[in-house]
Amino acid sequence: ALVVSKRTLSLGEADGTATYTVQLNGEPSGEVEVTVTSRDTLIATVNPASLTFTRENWNSGQEVTVTGVDDDLDNPDDQRTVNISHTATGGGYPAATVSVTVTDD
Repeated sequence: ALVVSKRTLSLGEADGTATYTVQLNGEPSGEVEVTVTSRDTLIATVNPASLTFTRENWNSGQEVTVTGVDDDLDNPDDQRTVNISHTATGGGYPAATVSVTVTDD
């Protein structure tokens, strides 16, 4: 499985960032690429967009940074939520999701 260090994050819209790590729960037989995707880049963006795990680094957490997108919209309840998906190619690892709440400025 993909292991994420945090399942939920909260950050501010204006210059708000948060980080978490991703790793595998077992040594892969070959290279595993994990694609990291914001389901709505008008709410939050991610960096990097992909992570590569090998037999040498599978159990070392790789950091992902999430950044809130500042806009001029007045959001209901002063916040919006977006899911960050993690999809693995190779190794048969199931996807993982992090839920991000961005507070309006």
